[in-house]
Amino acid sequence: MIEKRAENIMIPEEANYQRTMKRDVEPYLRSYEKDGYIESYDKTAIYYRTYRIPQAKAAVVISHGFCEFAEKYREVIYYFLQNGYSVYVPEHRGHGYSDRIVVDGEKVHIEDYEQYVQDLHFFVKNVVEPTEKRKILFCHSMGGAIGVRYLEEFPLTFDAAILSAPMLGMNTGKYPKWLAKVTADFFCAIGKGTKYAAGQSGFSDKPSFETSSCVSRERYMYIYNMRLRNINYQTYGGTYAWVKAGFKVTRKLRKRKNINSIKIPLIIFEAEKDDMVDNCGIEKFAKKAKTAQLVRMKDSKHEIFNAGEAVRD
Repeated sequence: MIEKRAENIMIPEEANYQRTMKRDVEPYLRSYEKDGYIESYDKTAIYYRTYRIPQAKAAVVISHGFCEFAEKYREVIYYFLQNGYSVYVPEHRGHGYSDRIVVDGEKVHIEDYEQYVQDLHFFVKNVVEPTEKRKILFCHSMGGAIGVRYLEEFPLTFDAAILSAPMLGMNTGKYPKWLAKVTADFFCAIGKGTKYAAGQSGFSDKPSFETSSCVSRERYMYIYNMRLRNINYQTYGGTYAWVKAGFKVTRKLRKRKNINSIKIPLIIFEAEKDDMVDNCGIEKFAKKAKTAQLVRMKDSKHEIFNAGEAVRD
């Protein structure tokens, strides 16, 4: 059953957005916010933020996307809190304030997505579970690939999951998938897996709303200004090793035997105008997953939570 949402909590569209965030939302979040670090299974320091409210219905754990960070989810966190849910947000390794694998902080680099999965498991077991009984997993984009693999490996940890435009298939843009995969494999084989993948680059100090994944300009600029002010938020491009790992994990998570291990309810949101992930991968997964409900979000780009008012509501 879908529980009725709290009334009158939606943040105003465009014109008053940034004022409302700074005047109302940010102080409210700070009143519940705590942060810290936890050493993961291999001693990698994982940074996290928590927002615990009294008598919460459940805890929502957010698995963020590629190049993202905890503070990007301020509006999403606000809505969960207002509806009676506590929120926990770890920053994946190589993102935000968590330990970096490569020196260049603008690169997203990973050898295997199982590293992300084990980090998330370590966080849930040591930070979330000691105080939370009922748990919901909320995932976006790359965080969706991490989240699905988590649910396949640890099917009894969460009670339900929400997937927002999950990366269940690689989108390689103007490059054919076979070429992107062969190229990534080649550069990794010759010891250059830490190089930016073709089409990837570092952070730019010039905003580009038109080519972004947002429909809401004010939301885009609010988040972009956070990146400008904080070097830890300037992760921006993936390496060849990250691409190789992405192909590997999306292939693995779509295997029927792995999907069949998922026992909890899933709701999957697919963005109609997504150019960041492969919607075909989402649809193939949804057809195989017995507990999944697929919802197509019309007129939304990749970041559904930064789409137009009707979509966000």
